[in-house]
Amino acid sequence: MFLRDLLRMVWQNLGRMKVRVALTAIGVIIGTGAVVTLMSLGAGLHKSVVGEIASVSDLTQINVFPPSFVQAFSPVPGRKSRFRTLNKQAIDFLKSLPHVVAVTPQERLQGMATLRFKRKVAGANIVGLDPVEAKKLGWEVAKGSFRLGRNQAVIGARVGEMFSDPFRRKRAERLNLYGQTLFIELTRFEGEREAPVPSSGGRVIRVVRPSAQPRGSAKKIRVQVVGVLKPRGESDYTVYLSLDEVHKMNEWLLGQRIDPNRKGYESVLVKVESPDKVSEVEKRLEEAGLPAYSFKTMLDSLNRMFFVLQAIVGSIGGIALLVAAFGIANTMTMAIYERTREIGLMKALGATNRDIMSIFLAEAGAIGFIGGVIGTALGAGISQLISLMIVNYVKQRGGEALPSYAHTPLWLLFLGIAFSTCVGIISGVYPALRAASLAPVQALKYE
Repeated sequence: MFLRDLLRMVWQNLGRMKVRVALTAIGVIIGTGAVVTLMSLGAGLHKSVVGEIASVSDLTQINVFPPSFVQAFSPVPGRKSRFRTLNKQAIDFLKSLPHVVAVTPQERLQGMATLRFKRKVAGANIVGLDPVEAKKLGWEVAKGSFRLGRNQAVIGARVGEMFSDPFRRKRAERLNLYGQTLFIELTRFEGEREAPVPSSGGRVIRVVRPSAQPRGSAKKIRVQVVGVLKPRGESDYTVYLSLDEVHKMNEWLLGQRIDPNRKGYESVLVKVESPDKVSEVEKRLEEAGLPAYSFKTMLDSLNRMFFVLQAIVGSIGGIALLVAAFGIANTMTMAIYERTREIGLMKALGATNRDIMSIFLAEAGAIGFIGGVIGTALGAGISQLISLMIVNYVKQRGGEALPSYAHTPLWLLFLGIAFSTCVGIISGVYPALRAASLAPVQALKYE
C-alpha cells in the first residue's frame, strides 16, 4: 500500500467518526497540555533563576576557607588537611595549582565601623584584598579603575544607596561617590579583658566585659574612591581597600598585633581561567583538605535539581497521557467491530495483514498527533498566561519579580507532539493486531 493511499484512507476513516475522534483527542490534548505547561513553568523558573545568578556572579571564582571552618560547622570529621591555616604556605600552594590566574587573601573588618560622606552616614562592609592580585580578578568597573593603593578604595555598585542623613532620619538619594573622599570611622570599646577564649573558627578572641559606662576610642581614616564596580550582586555593598590597610585597622580595633602567617586569613579568593576548570581546581582543593565554595558548583547543583524537578512534573502530566492512551485503544477497538466486514472485504481483495495493521496504527497515531499539536500549543499559551499572572501579582505586592516564569523551548514543542504521536501508535498496537488477525470469511459473515 502506498503512503498516499494510506493517508487518504486514514483521513476518510477518521472523518466518519468525528465525534468519537474529537472526544478521544481531548484526552490527548489535556495530557500533552499538562506536560508542556508544567515543564514550561519549570524550564522558565530554571532559566530565570540560573540567569539571575550567572549575571551577578563570577563563575570563575572560588572562595577557599581554612580547615577549621568545616570543623566548626560539621560534626563529621573531614579530610585531613595539609595546612592548619590559610597562611603564606597555603597561598603559595593555591598559586601553584594549574589553571589558577589570581590568588588574594580576604580580610574583613573585625569591629565597628561607619562610612561618612559629608553629613551622611552608612554602615560599612569593608574587605581587604591584595592590590597586585586584585587587578588579575578581572572585575569590571563602571567608573575609574581597580587599584588599591594607600588611602584608596574601590566600592560596589550600590554603596551609594546605603547612606542616610541622621538629622533628617531618612535615606538619602543615591550618591555618586566616584572621585569623592570618604571617612571610615572606627570605634574601639575598652573594658575589662577576660582570659582568651577559642572561637568556633579556630581563632583566639578576648571577651571584653564593658563597665556600666564603657569608655571607647575612635579613629578616622580618610580614603578616596578611585573606582566603582559594575553590578555583581555578591559585592555591590562592599568597600574594598588594600590588604595592609584593613590589617592595620583590625590590629587597632583588637588592640594587639596580628600575625597572618601564624593565625592565617579567614578566606582566600581564587580566580580560575575559565568556568570549565573550576571543578578540576576544586577537586585539588578537596584533596588538600581545604574547604571551598564557588557559584559554578552551586549552579551545577541547581541544574541537577531542576532536571529532577522537570522529570517529576513531566511524569505527573504523563499520567494524563496514560489515561488518554486507554481512550485511544478503546476507540480503535470499537472501530474493529464497526468495520469487521470492511476488513474482510479488504482482505478478500488482496490486502495483507501488514496493510490492515498499518491502517489502524496510522489512525491511532493520527489521533495522538492531532491531540499533540493542539495540546502543545495550548500548553505553551497557558504557561505564558500563568507566568504573566505571577509577575503581575508579585509586582502588585511590591516585590521584585523575575522577568518570566515560563519558557517553552523548541525541543519541548517537538517532544510534546512526538511523544503524543508515539502514545497513539502504541495504544493502537492491540487493536491493529486484532484487526489483522481476522479471517476474511468470518469477517464477511459478521453482522
